[in-house]
Amino acid sequence: MEKVISSKIVFECPIFKVEEAEVEFADGTVEKRWYVVKRDAVAVICLEENKIIMLREYRSASQSVEWRIPAGGVKDGESPQEAAIRETREETGLEPLDIKLLQTFRNPSSTMKQTIHCFAATKFRENPLNSGEEEEEGIEIKKLTVGEVEDLLKKEEFTGTIGKCLRLFVEQRKPGE
Repeated sequence: MEKVISSKIVFECPIFKVEEAEVEFADGTVEKRWYVVKRDAVAVICLEENKIIMLREYRSASQSVEWRIPAGGVKDGESPQEAAIRETREETGLEPLDIKLLQTFRNPSSTMKQTIHCFAATKFRENPLNSGEEEEEGIEIKKLTVGEVEDLLKKEEFTGTIGKCLRLFVEQRKPGE
C-alpha cells in the first residue's frame, strides 16, 4: 500500500490542476505519482412525463455530437444541490423542484481526483437561467423513454460518469415506473 509523503500542485488552469505526489511503499521504495485534480461536479437526471430529458451537443474534445444530461462544475461557495439546480436551469430552462441525490462518485480513475454528485428530479417549473456561455446555445433537448436510454446504454453511447448515473437511475427504478 502506498503512503503519500508529500504533494504539491505543479500546474493549474481554469478547469483542472496537476498534483505531483511522492509516495512510499511498504518496502521503503519512494516513487512519484501525478494526478489530475478537477473541481467537484454534478449530473442531473431529469424525468418528466416518464421520459428522461437528454441533451445532444457537439463536444470539441471528442470532435463529435454526444448524448448527455445536464451537468457541470460546482462553483466556489455553491453546494452540489445548488449547482445541480443551476446547471439544469442553464441547459434545459427548467428548475427542478424535487431534486434528490442518488449517489456520489469519488475519484473516477486512478489518476484523477474528482467528486461527482448524481441527482434526479421529477418535478419542474419553467425558469431558464442564461449562463452567458455560447456553448449553451448549441444544445438540442430530446425526451427519451427509459427503454430508449437503456438501448443507448447498451450501445455505450454515454461516457464516464454520465453513463454511471444513468445506469444507477435505471437500475433503481421499480418495474412499471
